This record gives sequence, C-alpha cells and structure tokens, in this order.
Amino acid sequence: MDSDVIVGPILDRFHRDLARVNGLLGSFQTVERFLRKDDQPIRRVLDIGCGGGDLLVYLRRKMGVEVTGIDLKPGRMNDVPVVVADATREMLPQADVAISSLVAHHLTPEQNIALIRNVGQSCRRFLILDLIRHPMPLVLFSIFLCPFIGHEAAADGRQSIRRAFTPEEFAELVREALKGTGATFSTDVSPLLSRQVIDIRYRD
Repeated sequence: MDSDVIVGPILDRFHRDLARVNGLLGSFQTVERFLRKDDQPIRRVLDIGCGGGDLLVYLRRKMGVEVTGIDLKPGRMNDVPVVVADATREMLPQADVAISSLVAHHLTPEQNIALIRNVGQSCRRFLILDLIRHPMPLVLFSIFLCPFIGHEAAADGRQSIRRAFTPEEFAELVREALKGTGATFSTDVSPLLSRQVIDIRYRD
C-alpha cells in the first residue's frame, strides 16, 4: 500500500479488499464498541488514514456522528469529506475523537509518537486499532483471509503483520509520546492476537 505504484484502480481495489478484511475481522464493530464507552457525547470523529472512508460511513450510520477523513492518499470516497494532510505534523480539524485503523504499522516509531502528540492538539481522545506482530495472526490471515482478497491486499496484509508492533512495544511507544502530558491510555488485545486497541485519553 505504501508503494507509489498503488494508485488509481489498483488503490480502489485495495481499499475494497481492506474493507472486506475489516468486515471479516469485525474491526468496525470493535471501533464502535470502544467509542460508545465514553462518558461524554461524541459529535465529531476524525479517521486518520481513512482510505476509502468505509469506517466513517459505518460510524455515521450507526452513531449519527459528523465525520471527516484524513489521508495523504485517499481512495474513492463514499460521500465523506476528506482532508489531504500529513497527520504526524499538520494541523488537524477539531473533533471529539480521532480514530486510526490499521495505519500504525505503516509508520515508524518516531512517526507514531509524532502522530499521537499531534492528534492531542485537536482531540480529547485517540483510538488506535492495529495488528500484532506474532506467528498466530500471520498463519490465520494466510489461511482464512487471503483466499477472499486480491493479491496486492494479501501480500500487504502479510507484510503488515510482520512489521506491526507487539503490545509491549506499542505501549512503550505511547508512554514516550505522552510523557509529561498527564494523558492516560489503556491497551486491549484480542484473544487470537488479531488486533490491539490503544485508547488514549488526553483530557476529560
């Protein structure tokens, strides 16, 4: 996905396959479940690395929230407003919560730290869902998901699991990003290690 040759129809097909993977993994439902665990109203949501905007369409329909996508290389959007920006360093629109699904493993530790700090300038909460580097999800992905998606998405998925952070590595990264801010975070790991969710609360 990071390659410059993944553009146009190839990028659109990739985003369709990614939406299929998210559906099979239940990622959208997981994000919704975590968003509903908020003691304050959520009116506006940003999606960092929104791709084709499928997650935002889902959240708008399920939760009635105002949505905005942020992406450096957005796909064909599904009637979702998108801002083309580098979320690690450029000013972001104000929102209650930012989410980022299956993006963190595409970034270096330094970029993730910069992203977490930058999001805290415009949002009170940041929900990050990502993969886990471990043999189990790699085997399960190869057996159960690869047959249902295109070659590009299958190759990217396997590579993504190999380059993802372990929960311990990501927790240490978040601690570094939040050092001295008073912000808090929690980590949730799925039973089969298919995903981890980092829930950052910058302020009440």
